[in-house]
Amino acid sequence: MLKLKEFYQPVELMKALDILAVAGGQLRPLAGGTDLIPAARQGELRIKGFLDLSRLEELKGIKEEGREIHLGSLTTFSQLELSPLIKKRVPLLAEAASTVGSPQIRNQGTIGGNIANASPAADTVTALIALEAKARLVSSQGTRVVPVGELLCGAGKTSIQPQEIIQEVFFSELPPGSRSGFIKLGRRKALAIARMNMAVIITLEDGIITRARVALGAVGPNPSRSQVLEKVLEGQKPAASLLEEFTSEAEQEVARMLGSRPSAPYKREAVKGIARDLLTRLFFGNGQVVT
Repeated sequence: MLKLKEFYQPVELMKALDILAVAGGQLRPLAGGTDLIPAARQGELRIKGFLDLSRLEELKGIKEEGREIHLGSLTTFSQLELSPLIKKRVPLLAEAASTVGSPQIRNQGTIGGNIANASPAADTVTALIALEAKARLVSSQGTRVVPVGELLCGAGKTSIQPQEIIQEVFFSELPPGSRSGFIKLGRRKALAIARMNMAVIITLEDGIITRARVALGAVGPNPSRSQVLEKVLEGQKPAASLLEEFTSEAEQEVARMLGSRPSAPYKREAVKGIARDLLTRLFFGNGQVVT
């Protein structure tokens, strides 16, 4: 049962921050509510109420500033999926957003909420990790900027303080010549096997991969970068042999990350499939190239 006693809906960011400052951690910022409302209904939240962020214009919008993309924390998955700017400059993020839940969830859920929820399998968070995104957090005491990966402290845990709100997420546009992609292993409702996802960015110069960024989701407490897999790609020319080497190393990397967990045998095999599919698209397919 949903029995929360307090609900605030400020229209100014500073007012919202003042409310949180005196709430003593008993209020939870509410964005799309796709995770928080079900949790509250099930009695999983030990709080007094919600601070609804939906009317705060300072948390909205997708914009380009120089060579950076800035996303207000209330940006929905549907807005990311359909944004011409995101599709052109950072296509893997549009891909990731398009895979989230149902159309209703994509219309309601937000990028800020996806980070704050800290799910091990958060689709857009895996893409943001690959993009080396940073989050700007604000409170009545000031502002701080933290890499998204450093905000995540385990399944369902972050370093966001009770008095803080994620104002925006930002990252650099992909360099010219970059190819990027996102893939996820779906989950049948009849099965209890958690999905996996992977985001890859490669930058090519004269046919050689000069830089690679690889992030994995649902193989650890939070999505994370894999330097091992990045090193496999860097300095190499896209080829069938490199694809097979990457696929084999991805299996070993997942085995190292999962250890003896019950899901390890399944995921070792599963990662080979998604790695092969994604790298095939980036190496030989019609994947989008940033110009």
